[in-house]
Parts: sequence; C-alpha cells; structure tokens
Amino acid sequence: MTEDKKIACFVGTSKNGTSFVVNHMAEVLSEAGVSTAILDTTQNRNSYYIYTDNQEELRNAAANSINNLINGQANGLQVNKNLSVYTPLPGEESQINRAGEILQTLAQNYSVVLIDCDFKTPASYFSYAQEIYLIQSLDVLTIQPLTSFLNELKAKQVLEERKLRIILNKFEKLRGISDKLIIGGMSSYNDPEMSYMVELFDKNLIRYITIPFDEQVYVNYLEGLINCQLTLKGYPKHIIQILTELASMIHPIDTGKGKKKGNGYVPPALNNNNNNGFTPSINSTLEQMRKY
Repeated sequence: MTEDKKIACFVGTSKNGTSFVVNHMAEVLSEAGVSTAILDTTQNRNSYYIYTDNQEELRNAAANSINNLINGQANGLQVNKNLSVYTPLPGEESQINRAGEILQTLAQNYSVVLIDCDFKTPASYFSYAQEIYLIQSLDVLTIQPLTSFLNELKAKQVLEERKLRIILNKFEKLRGISDKLIIGGMSSYNDPEMSYMVELFDKNLIRYITIPFDEQVYVNYLEGLINCQLTLKGYPKHIIQILTELASMIHPIDTGKGKKKGNGYVPPALNNNNNNGFTPSINSTLEQMRKY
C-alpha cells in the first residue's frame, strides 16, 4: 500500500443506507477521475442486482470476478472507465474469505477500494482496511446490532479506534434527538442484560459527517435501482456538496474552483491537507459536518 491508495470498509445495520453510501462514493470518485473498485462482501449481494442490469454478459462477469481477483486478475464488472465492481453471485458460496489475495489484487489495480460490508463479512477485511465507516440512521433500535458487531471485532482485536468514522445517514432534526446523542449511543456496547458495558471508541473524538434526508434524493435513488443505472443527476446542490466532501475524505479530489461538471454542482477546491478531514468552508455553510 502506497500513500495514494485507500481501502475503506462501510458497515451498518440493514436499511441504514450502507450500499447507498458506497455507490455514491464510487460515483463521485470515478467521475473525478479516481480509479475505483467496489467489493461486495454482503449476504444480500446488492451490487450484483444493481450493476448486472439483467444482462447475461454482466452476470457472467460477476460470477467470475472474485476468482479472478484471487488469481491476480482485476476483471470485474466495468461500470465506467474509472469504476469496476466485484461481487459473488447471490446465494452462492464464494471464496470471499480469502481477503489477503483479493485485496492485494485490488490495491495493485485501483486507487480506492470501497468494501460494502455486513455483519457476516470476514473480520480480516476490517483488519486490512485503513478506514472503517459506520453507517447509522436515527433509528435507535438499529444501534444495538451494530455495537454488538463492533464488540465482536474488538474481541478479535481487529477494531482500531483510529480507523473509525461515522456517517449519520438520513438525518432529520428531531426534538430530543441530536447527532451527539446518537454517536454517544454508538460509542459503547451494552450487554442486553445490562450486566456489563464495553467502550468502543471515544465519542468526543470520533470524526463524523451527517447526510440529511432528502425526499428527492430518495426518489432518484429508487429510480436508479429500478433502472440499474445510478446517477447524481437531479440531486440538490447541498447533497452533492456533502457527498463530494465525504469522498474527498476518502481520497483527494481535484474539483477545480467553482467548476461545474457532469451531473451537477461541484464545490470549490477542497483543502485535502486538512488532517481532520473537514474544511472550514463546508463547515460554515452546511453545519451538518462537525468535529467534537
């Protein structure tokens, strides 16, 4: 791994938007010219359904994609010139547990590897990843399964606090519920019988970003899933801005000052040397992006 390479895991309880985040990060990065790969390690295999478009040629490419990686060949589903997808077939036992060989091939051929994970993803992926993004919505009932999974990773000694980032997805302003409260709930695992508690990370130091709920984004994304063609067209400017800032935290993006490109607004050039991953301009305009 060199400084210009990044492997990032994304994980959250079902329906909190993990695949939504992964797919949009891939879209933003690939449009910005960053060589990007999606690796789907989930049981649902969402990437298979999204990117094969019910075409036999693409289905065959997906069927062979993981074995190709193990054999040192980066031949997956070619979405565009900068984006490829690797996913096993739904319901098929794969060799996805051979994380070292798979990630070695991906890292040799792509600048960014985005791993779509669930609670069945082999722990070795989280060990190899440089960053782990925890996806959480305001549905507090989904926090317990996530913290239980993180506690398992901690017990296996593969959960490193320095790697952790939080994405609060579909965020809305609710009375009595704040981002700090949600993050506080995510920071510790509580045994269901309340017999013990394990601190997972420091809630006052964890880096995080919020993506607000937007009905038009939701509608557009559903249409993209139906048509097997994801795009940022029609997204509000502030959502494009947030997604672009998040993508720049994963890998530097040269957007150019005030430049408009492709599917919509691109914010002014981001300060990629900011060690905490946030820029003053975005912080001041959005207020959804903060660091304790």
